[in-house]
Amino acid sequence: MRVTRASMTWAAHRGLYERLARRFYRGVYNYLRWLCRDADLAADLTQQAFVQIWRHPPEMRGEKPLRAWVYRVARNEYLQHRRRANPEMAGFDECSESAPQDWARFDPHMRLEQSELRRAVRAALERLPEAYREVMVLHNLEGLSLDQVAAALSLPTGTVKSRRARAFALLRDMLATEVNSDEMQPSASDASG
Repeated sequence: MRVTRASMTWAAHRGLYERLARRFYRGVYNYLRWLCRDADLAADLTQQAFVQIWRHPPEMRGEKPLRAWVYRVARNEYLQHRRRANPEMAGFDECSESAPQDWARFDPHMRLEQSELRRAVRAALERLPEAYREVMVLHNLEGLSLDQVAAALSLPTGTVKSRRARAFALLRDMLATEVNSDEMQPSASDASG
């Protein structure tokens, strides 16, 4: 049976919205935070996206994944904001750090190394062109399949795959450059000795 917007009862509408919000709100916020690089703006855009989801519930069809649709709504809110405001994007607060691996939890040197690696990856990801960063965030951080990313961005899957490959190549080059430049910097102990 196909459920359309017109045939949806108030209870069904509310239930669907609550399920979508519970399932996707945090991921949409994280996605928008990576795009706009501003936590407050990402929170506002996330709220606006979910207002649109409330106003225009999806038609329930098996062939149209809800996850891709929700991210498409969020992306459209971001793009509308950019078109309206076209501001210089503000700096991006540090992302919340994920918990260190169990084996490294008590090793301060390993924790420092992991923290520096996360910082370097975040910084490199921020420097990616938006088209590549968007694919990386949706696929690698939010866990969407390549087909879902393609649906969310209204792109062919092949384009998403090529952007992902190009993003990895750029990240690899940026991180290699950073590692090489770090190795060339003398430490404080080298300078005093």
